[in-house]
Amino acid sequence: MNAVRAYKCKMPSNIKNIGNTVKDVINFLQSAYGEIDKCVLFELRVILNELILNAVKHGNLEDETKYVSIKAFIVEGDKALIAIGDDGLGYDYRNVLYNSLNNNICNLSDIKETGRGILIVKNLCEKIKFNKKGNMVCVIKKLSCNNGL
Repeated sequence: MNAVRAYKCKMPSNIKNIGNTVKDVINFLQSAYGEIDKCVLFELRVILNELILNAVKHGNLEDETKYVSIKAFIVEGDKALIAIGDDGLGYDYRNVLYNSLNNNICNLSDIKETGRGILIVKNLCEKIKFNKKGNMVCVIKKLSCNNGL
């Protein structure tokens, strides 16, 4: 993948910081890519909110001395590559995804609160990957709307 410009920041682990950080990432993506359809913007906001919130709450346990790192790039001309990492111990993401997918869950309300965000993000992205430790996630999200809305 050939990355163009990059957005990078380290955010203190405070839930109050999430909204402005999401806006900053969205603004970067719009300036680097151009106009992004409303349906894609909504999905990007959900993805970023869920991943950053997970890093703050579950990764760093809301410890404001720890940071969440956020990186965003435009790759392949029409995709966003977003990486979110935290200073936490990591978690077994395979188990969370496996349990969510293999319990034949048809309704998001049937999922335990833990794991729901990752499952939502997985369904909104083209690709999701975690590092071995489980404290960094990378997603690829297509920036053009597939359904022509």
